[in-house]
Amino acid sequence: MYKRTHAASHFGKKVVLDGFKFDSLKEATFYQRYIKPSGYQFTTQERFTLLETFPLELVKLRQTVYKSDFVVYDKNGSIKHVYDVKNGYTEYAIDPKSKLKFSLFARKYGVPVEVVVMRKNYFNVAILGTTKKVKPVPMVNIDYDWQDIIR
Repeated sequence: MYKRTHAASHFGKKVVLDGFKFDSLKEATFYQRYIKPSGYQFTTQERFTLLETFPLELVKLRQTVYKSDFVVYDKNGSIKHVYDVKNGYTEYAIDPKSKLKFSLFARKYGVPVEVVVMRKNYFNVAILGTTKKVKPVPMVNIDYDWQDIIR
């Protein structure tokens, strides 16, 4: 049986920087260039429950969890950004399971997951799964609201 290789599992190399463990060099670079100097409070690898464990006759079905790369909080402690760093926006870089989790996250928490693709001097950010076609938007810092991506 053919097993599809995903970009993250194929190319990812764990990196430790400032005491944080990142799943890839791209994540560490995003942290170093954009998250750390922003001055915002943030978490890495924060887990969010999307669906609770539930019984189904004789078995229990496992909970569904989304683990973000970065969550950035505004000065009031509300979620400003939820970032997932990827290699690209193709099916190869973002599998259907991830896209489904992004949609479930947005529905439950009221904030979309922003998919980031690093470039040399900026990053592209997009929100996937919307009914309106949203093209990736180039950004040079994280001081924006996610709604700006759609406008």
